[in-house]
Amino acid sequence: MINLLSVFIGGGIGSVLRWLCCQLITNHWGTFVVNVLGAFFIGVAYTYFEKYTNLPPATKTFIMTGLLGGFTTFSTYLLNFTTLFNQNSHLEACLYLIGSVVVGAVFLILGMKALSFIQ
Repeated sequence: MINLLSVFIGGGIGSVLRWLCCQLITNHWGTFVVNVLGAFFIGVAYTYFEKYTNLPPATKTFIMTGLLGGFTTFSTYLLNFTTLFNQNSHLEACLYLIGSVVVGAVFLILGMKALSFIQ
């Protein structure tokens, strides 16, 4: 039951944070920024939880599944790509699609490496 509550509360907070970010960047690039930040923070969280395994499982569930799952927006990312493509913005649509994956992967790796600088 605690894991369910952790996902519920974390997901709500993550969704609100996503909405706030997308209010600051009011077009499809807001989703891009959210996905890149989400990739970075999930890399940090994953690496942290691998190192500090004595934390309660509900903490990991709250942060990784709830907070970051609610924050990142892959389904919206695909909708934005399709919308751009259907509006004949083919180049921007492809840059958005490929850039999100490539830059997201780079930031995921950076997030995983970020804690190696902290002793």
